[in-house]
Amino acid sequence: MIEILQHISNYLNSLDWSYILTFIVIAYGLNHYRATDFFYEVFKLKIATRYRVFIIGLVYGIALYFIRGYQLKMIEYLLQSFAFALVFHKLLLEKFLNRLFQSKPKA
Repeated sequence: MIEILQHISNYLNSLDWSYILTFIVIAYGLNHYRATDFFYEVFKLKIATRYRVFIIGLVYGIALYFIRGYQLKMIEYLLQSFAFALVFHKLLLEKFLNRLFQSKPKA
């Protein structure tokens, strides 16, 4: 059991937490404010939220790769952070935020 916890701890420590947190904030902001309407007005495309989040994360990850000067072996950690952020955002954070900012209480 201790060995399993050690592997989980090593995995969580290897993630790029600054990428994860900023990606979640950027994706949440672009999906819940007038950015989607602006995108539709400019490009005349409606894209589902899951695809917008995927595109945002991919573009943001590529930008960070070049900005931070990652080496090729660091791409795996960035991809793992991207996958973790998608799951964390969708399963935990979005449910929590929807309940927190819910306008009407459920009957």
